[in-house]
Amino acid sequence: MNMPKQIAGRVCASTMVLLSLLVACSKEPVDTTTPVSVAESEIDDAAWTEELIQHREENDEHFRTSRTSPMAGAQYLKSEPTERVYLTRGDRTFGLADNETTAAELMVEREDGTWVWRALAEDIAGEMDSEPIESGSALAESATFSIADFTVRFHPAEDRVTFIIFDPERSEMTSFEHLLYFPPDRNYAVPARLVELSEPEAIEMPTTRNLIKTFYRYAKIEFEVDGENQELTAFKYGLTGDEAKGLFIPFKDSTTGRETYGAGRYIQIDDPDSEDFIFDFNRAFNPLCNYSPAYNCTLPPHENHLKVAIQAGEMTYPGLEDDH
Repeated sequence: MNMPKQIAGRVCASTMVLLSLLVACSKEPVDTTTPVSVAESEIDDAAWTEELIQHREENDEHFRTSRTSPMAGAQYLKSEPTERVYLTRGDRTFGLADNETTAAELMVEREDGTWVWRALAEDIAGEMDSEPIESGSALAESATFSIADFTVRFHPAEDRVTFIIFDPERSEMTSFEHLLYFPPDRNYAVPARLVELSEPEAIEMPTTRNLIKTFYRYAKIEFEVDGENQELTAFKYGLTGDEAKGLFIPFKDSTTGRETYGAGRYIQIDDPDSEDFIFDFNRAFNPLCNYSPAYNCTLPPHENHLKVAIQAGEMTYPGLEDDH
C-alpha cells in the first residue's frame, strides 16, 4: 500500500514493519513486575525497543497471513431473535435466511437451549477451541467454519446469532503491508499507580453499531504526562472466570481524529503484580473497526477522554471512512 509521505515519515523504518490486536489478537503488555525509571541505561532502552518492534512485527504478520485477519473481515451478519438460521452464499457474499434454499451452506438451530449446527453443502468444516466439530454438534460458544476459501466466525447468543465473514480476496487483505505507528518513545512508558475501587460497578458503553456492551469499573490508573497528573479508568469484562483476567483501558486523547483513530484506542494489560507499575502507551492499538466494517467496537467513555496528546502507539490506518 502506498502511504502518504507525511504518514510514512512517522513510521519507523527498516525493521519496523509495523502492531495491533486483535481482539483479541495477542496484545502483550510490558513487564509490570518491577517499576522502572523512564530514563534507563542504553542497554535497557535497546532491549525495550527491540521487544516493542518484535511485538509489532508479529502483529503485522498476523494481519498479513491469518485467515481471520481483521483486514479480511468482509461482512457482519446478525440474526433477529429466532430458533433457526440459514447461512446462504452468493458469489463472494453471504446472507441469512429463515428458510432453506439452494444457496444455504449451513444451518444453526436451537435444541434444548443450545445452538446446533448442520452442514448443508459439501466441504464445510467446523472447529471449536481448535478442535474439529462434526455436523450436528452443539455450539455452546464461538466456533469457526471453513466454506470454500472463506472463514466464518460464529458467535451465539441466547436468542440470536452473529456471523463474521472473512474473505482472503478482500482488497484490504491482499494489499496490506503493515500498520502505522508513532516511533517507540520511552517518555510514554510512564510510572503509574493502580488504585482499585472498593466496589466494582457495571457500566454500559455504546458501540460503533449503536449497541451497548457492559463492563465493570475496576480501578483508576494514575500517572503523569508532560508533567501533568492524569487518570484513566481500567475496566474488566466480568468479575468471575476468564472475563475477570486482565484490564481493558479504552481512551481518547487530543490526537484522536487527527493522527489517531477517531473512535479512540485501547490498551489491554495483565493485572499488575503491584500497585506501582509501568503503563506503556506504546502498546495502544486501534479498535478492529479501523480495518473493516465487519466489527462492533466499544467507544471509550467520557471519563477516559484525555486532554493531552498521546503520541505513542498505533496511528490511524487509512482507508475506511471514520465518522466517530
